[in-house]
Amino acid sequence: MPLRETNRWPLMPEEPPALLNHRPPAPAEAAETPAALTPAPPESVEPGERLDEVIPRRDRPVQPVIGLGGSAGSFSALRAFFSALPADSGLAFVVVVHLPPDRESHLAALLQGATPMPVVQVREAVRVEPNRVYVIPPAKQLSMADGQLRLSTLEAERGRRAAVDLFFRTLADSHGPQGTAIVLSGADHDGASGLKRVKERGGLTLAQEPSEAEHDGMPRAAIATGMVDWVLPAAGC
Repeated sequence: MPLRETNRWPLMPEEPPALLNHRPPAPAEAAETPAALTPAPPESVEPGERLDEVIPRRDRPVQPVIGLGGSAGSFSALRAFFSALPADSGLAFVVVVHLPPDRESHLAALLQGATPMPVVQVREAVRVEPNRVYVIPPAKQLSMADGQLRLSTLEAERGRRAAVDLFFRTLADSHGPQGTAIVLSGADHDGASGLKRVKERGGLTLAQEPSEAEHDGMPRAAIATGMVDWVLPAAGC
């Protein structure tokens, strides 16, 4: 997935996220402390408990997943994005956009014309596979857990549509550094909060160049978080 630099916005830091480089300092030599004076660990923290701020540990390889979020005007950006991709990148792609809840969606079929990768609308829980594109259905929200895409009824968050935020958050928590969030054209600010979570978990974050987007609300909201690694044209993401 080629990345081209732009000088208009903050770029990917030269160093990896701090959490990935963190190493505990070497303990200083000191006299032995009597066992009676050694403080016990807090009772509220169970052994092996995963704290919210820590990148999740995994016992098996995780399939890298690219999440793409958009709303109004995102179709042309999605076509440009997939048209520029090879068919064998080894990545899985999940498209989450705002769809009319009371109408059948033909987005999967339309995107199939832009890529040789299989494009499917998610209809039930499914394990993600490389070199495939998964598309959200109407009136549903998608989440990631245990390498699977899961469906649930779409609910508004504080009176606004938040399907992109909800997916990005679960992608961040389930995939950590193996998750990527890309925010494309859209008229509101859905995706900005979830993109921050992806960045905090060590993942990669991108936004479509606002001047190229048909509606720049979502890309600008993402950029305003200060957590976007790259700002690029859709075909360059």
